[in-house]
Amino acid sequence: MPSLADPARLPLPAPGQTNGCFETMRAYRGVIFRLDDHLDRLYGSAVFLGTRAPAREALSRQLTGALRRSGKREAVVRVALVPQPKGPAVPSIVVRPAIVPSAAQYRAGLRVAIVPARKFAVGSISPQAKYSARLGSVLAVQDAQLRGVDEAVFLDSSGSVTESTASNFGIVSRGAVLTPPYWLGLLAGITRDVLFELSALTGIPVREAPLTRHDVYIADEAFMTSTLKEVIGVTWVDSRKIGTGRPGPVTRRLHAGFRELVKREMADAR
Repeated sequence: MPSLADPARLPLPAPGQTNGCFETMRAYRGVIFRLDDHLDRLYGSAVFLGTRAPAREALSRQLTGALRRSGKREAVVRVALVPQPKGPAVPSIVVRPAIVPSAAQYRAGLRVAIVPARKFAVGSISPQAKYSARLGSVLAVQDAQLRGVDEAVFLDSSGSVTESTASNFGIVSRGAVLTPPYWLGLLAGITRDVLFELSALTGIPVREAPLTRHDVYIADEAFMTSTLKEVIGVTWVDSRKIGTGRPGPVTRRLHAGFRELVKREMADAR
C-alpha cells in the first residue's frame, strides 16, 4: 500500500471520479416523497459539477422501479451518479429500510455540538451541490462522537450557524421559526422547504435569518430537519439546555404538520 508520506506513489483518480453527486430520498407507503424536488436538486448538482447526467425520465423510472422491486414500503432510496470517461454518468441506486430516530429521541430531542470543522467556504465551492467529497462532514461527525453528542453543527467563516452534517437547522424565537438562509453556505433542504408551506397551514411564521451562537443559546426551541429525521427537536447545544430542555410546542406542531402533509401526498399519489 502506498505511504501517505510518499504522495508521488499515490494513485491519481480516474477522470471524472471527483465530480460525482448523490441524492437521498425517503419512501413512505411505497412512494418516494417529493421525487421531483429531489431530482431537481440532483440535476442541479450535476450541472454545477459538470457531470453528464442520464435522462431524467429514465432515472425517475429506475428509482421507482428499484423501490418497487425491493418490496419495501418504508425505505431510504439513495442514488449516486458515477461519472464515466465517455457517455453519461451511471446511476448507482440503493434501497434500504428507513433507519429513523426512535420515538424516545423525538420525545427527548437531540444533543448537538457546534464544532470547529468546516465545510468548504461558500466563496470557493458551492454547498448547494451534493458532491461526493464529504471530508468536512466526516471530520465533524468524528468530533461529535468524541463529544458524546448526537450531531455536529457547522459555523461559517464569519461565525454564523449554518447546518449540521446531514440536516438543516433552525430555532424558534418569540413564536417564529428562524432558519439560516441558503446564501450563508448550506444545502437546500427538501424538508426545510416544506416548513414554509406548513407556515400557511399552521399559522407559525417561518422566515430566513442568519443565526449566531447567542441566538441559538437563548432560543425558546431548536430543531433539525432532514429526509430521515423529518422535524426533530434539539434540546441541548454545547451542553447548554435550550428552552425547557424538551422539544417545544412549535417543533411538535411542525412535525405533526409535516407528517399530515406526507400522509395527504402519499394518498394522492395512489
